[in-house]
Amino acid sequence: MMQSVELPSIPRIKGVFVTGTDTGVGKTWVTAGIAAVWRRWGLRAAYFKPIQSGCPEEGGRLIPTDARFARDLAGLETPLDLLTPITLRLPLAPGVAAAQEGVAVDWGRVAAALEELAARYDFIAVEGAGGLLVPLDGCRILVLDLIRWLRLPLLVVARAGLGTINHTALTVMAARYSGLAVAGVILNRYPAQPGLAEKTNPEVIQEITQVPILAQIHEVADINLPTGREAFLAQMDAACRNLEQACAARAFLECMV
Repeated sequence: MMQSVELPSIPRIKGVFVTGTDTGVGKTWVTAGIAAVWRRWGLRAAYFKPIQSGCPEEGGRLIPTDARFARDLAGLETPLDLLTPITLRLPLAPGVAAAQEGVAVDWGRVAAALEELAARYDFIAVEGAGGLLVPLDGCRILVLDLIRWLRLPLLVVARAGLGTINHTALTVMAARYSGLAVAGVILNRYPAQPGLAEKTNPEVIQEITQVPILAQIHEVADINLPTGREAFLAQMDAACRNLEQACAARAFLECMV
């Protein structure tokens, strides 16, 4: 996609960008899980979501709930307004929400937050909003443009069941068309008793896209309970190890380690 907005200069960062095939596929859990696992490995790692819409108001300020969840899961002490510098009230695509609210998206603020995070941390797991073509600033800046700006390898989070082949393949094709490096796919909320679609989808997606399925993350009943959290992070640990191997195999190593 062509940008009509010039984005400010930012430092080169190491990490991964997490996008989804749609809204509600579990990008926040996966991105937060990556940051949490990296920190468990002893790495100086953080979570970052440049812009979130649909933020509730608490105490007179909009709260980026995704960043709050990630901060708690990963054990971060970083202020929320640094993890998500742009917050919007309406539950719409960020670019639409900003236009409706009369808010000008301040990319200088995003760049400043990212620069401070880069000074504090060595690795950053970045979460996008919705899918690749979601508008972030009117229709001038899309998630695709954000990923190119950050220069990070891409991880796609998808549903496990029926319909995911088309959605996932289209996402990978759009990413490649835009010059993005796709590290792999995670099929999220994989059922305990998979049907035929869930059993066959991973192999088909890999064959069509030539991108590895890094993990099939099983549904966790309650991530707020210690048992649920540990079960989820154990799965994410395996996913992160596969991500590391995939990046090395695809010469993305300079972005990851």
